[in-house]
Amino acid sequence: MPSGSVAPAVEMRGIERRFGSTVALDGVDLTLRSGEIHALLGSNGAGKSTLMKVLVGLEEPDAGTVDIMGAPVDRFDPGAIRARGVAMVQQHFTLIPTLTAGENLVLARPESRRLPDRAGCRARVEQLIERFGLPVRTDVPAGELSVGEQQRLELLRALDADARVLLLDEPTAVLTDHEAAHLLVVCRKLADDGRAVAVITHRLGEVFAGCDRVTVLREGREVIGDDPVSAHTRADLATAMIGSIATGKFTERARPQHDAADSQAQGPPRLSVSGLRSGMLAGVDLDLYPGEIVAIAGVDGNGQADLEAALSGRTQPDGGSVQVDGVDMAVSQPRARRGYGVAYIPSDRYRWGLVRPMDLADNLELGRVAAVRRRRRHRRADAADALEAWNVRSAGPAARTATLSGGNAQKLVLARELDEEPAVVLACYPTRGLDPSAADSVAGKLIERAERGASVLWIGSELDELFAVADRLFVMFDGRFTGPFKPPFDRAAIGLAMAGAELDTDGEMVVDVRDGVGVAEAGS
Repeated sequence: MPSGSVAPAVEMRGIERRFGSTVALDGVDLTLRSGEIHALLGSNGAGKSTLMKVLVGLEEPDAGTVDIMGAPVDRFDPGAIRARGVAMVQQHFTLIPTLTAGENLVLARPESRRLPDRAGCRARVEQLIERFGLPVRTDVPAGELSVGEQQRLELLRALDADARVLLLDEPTAVLTDHEAAHLLVVCRKLADDGRAVAVITHRLGEVFAGCDRVTVLREGREVIGDDPVSAHTRADLATAMIGSIATGKFTERARPQHDAADSQAQGPPRLSVSGLRSGMLAGVDLDLYPGEIVAIAGVDGNGQADLEAALSGRTQPDGGSVQVDGVDMAVSQPRARRGYGVAYIPSDRYRWGLVRPMDLADNLELGRVAAVRRRRRHRRADAADALEAWNVRSAGPAARTATLSGGNAQKLVLARELDEEPAVVLACYPTRGLDPSAADSVAGKLIERAERGASVLWIGSELDELFAVADRLFVMFDGRFTGPFKPPFDRAAIGLAMAGAELDTDGEMVVDVRDGVGVAEAGS
């Protein structure tokens, strides 16, 4: 493994980046060395992607310095940074789907003005495939390639530009286990060839399996910096990612937490999910009982979106059942689920919850066509009452929804969805993007519905918030659940589960992948 004497390929010092009042990066340092693979760890919103965007010239820092190969960066421009040998493979690919692998590769060259002949494109990409061991079908349009092939093609484009610093953003998030293992082997070969490789990830298994050094960010700050991976355990890194104590951002739920066994004694589950398969979901099971809040935690991209889409009816599952009060609604549409008593607070309030050009009164009636016909004369009066009851600050029922702040838009969704005393509430990131006051208001309304007997499934990423409201908590990783965890919640064990560690029934880690043997306590 390379020694500490290796000259840095990249040095970032004191990087600060603000977006309005939000501090995305607060004095972060990062050193990347030729011949090494450096893991950049952190949960959602830690600042990982922003730091990489600064390095590739997509964002200009408000403070701090960046040196590449010993020379300072004075112009944060993607083209200029690329010319200095830095390339990034984004999590969301940038290929032109109608062009072949070779054509996409050639078009990525800065000097490219037109497409060469297909034979020339194919010859060039085949040379790179043979050199780097990254197989891709060369004559197939990129849109028809597998996800793994598309990622390999993105990497080949970076290597074709002779990048000496490679940044990979969550490179294994969309890969099979076999493809992920192969990618780590390729990264090692690239590092051995003298390149500096940085891998943005939240998967501890990958860190210990293939990385030399690690930096951990949390809330825009560096909590572990430029350390050898061998100096840490999984528990160390998991704790660094999520913190060892509550931040005090959210108020603990006032009502006593109750055990699921108490709910089970009251009768059958209100919501029962069995063997659900859809997208990443690998046959998940889940029961919710009246009056409880069950939280789903995890780093984004581990199947939460598939769970939301399947439970809300936006997509039809490949298998399994979803029952509300014993009635299977797995193949029903969103409007039909409303009839079963399911309220849906979507993760994207503007895409799935509201029609922004419509007025507030019309948005309050979405999904209730029959009610609109019956009550049209009273619609504005009913809307005014709802806006007042839910404290939606607006110019009135006739105001366009696009004029609302994020917090008031979310309260408008809740006013519609919770108005009819639902049996089940599917709340997906219900406080995302809200200021503390608005977040508290939204959380309070959901807690109130649980106290009145509804079953609330709360999908979120803010652990302090979930700890404050949940009766039970599951962690979702790679489309599977770990849990349940119950109050008082074990942050260390939950952090390990979020990073992919296998836990036993006592919340202890089964295997530490650094050596493949031994058991480490989650709290160690």
